[in-house]
Amino acid sequence: MKNSDLDFKKQHLKKLIFSGFISAMHSHKTLFKTVLSDNSTLDLSVALAYLSEAHNYHVNAETFYLDNIELFGERSEIETLLQHFFVYNDEFLSNARTDHSHQWSDIEFRKFAESFKPAAELLNIKDIDYWVNQALSDEE
Repeated sequence: MKNSDLDFKKQHLKKLIFSGFISAMHSHKTLFKTVLSDNSTLDLSVALAYLSEAHNYHVNAETFYLDNIELFGERSEIETLLQHFFVYNDEFLSNARTDHSHQWSDIEFRKFAESFKPAAELLNIKDIDYWVNQALSDEE
């Protein structure tokens, strides 16, 4: 495979991972904004829409990564990130379905955000600390 093919595929995976991270960040921030909102049902719907978008990006990233495993090699950074996202996704949905506190959604999101750092470094995503700090801050 040509080096340009590798670069193209790496850029595609980078785009999926970064877009998924941003959507997950918006899902988390919107979820915790619902507590302070008079429109909590609407805000929860928006948070779930962002989560769905993030899920789509991460499923596509996982599929693309696995379809090109011979090119990328087995990378624990990517696999750990995906695992943490899917745990966050499941926790968020379970708590929304059962109307439970989202304390564990928050805990799992924070693990996911921390796992973004090594994956982002591997994919040469810019401003990693900025994005992780944004995701973990309480400000919108």
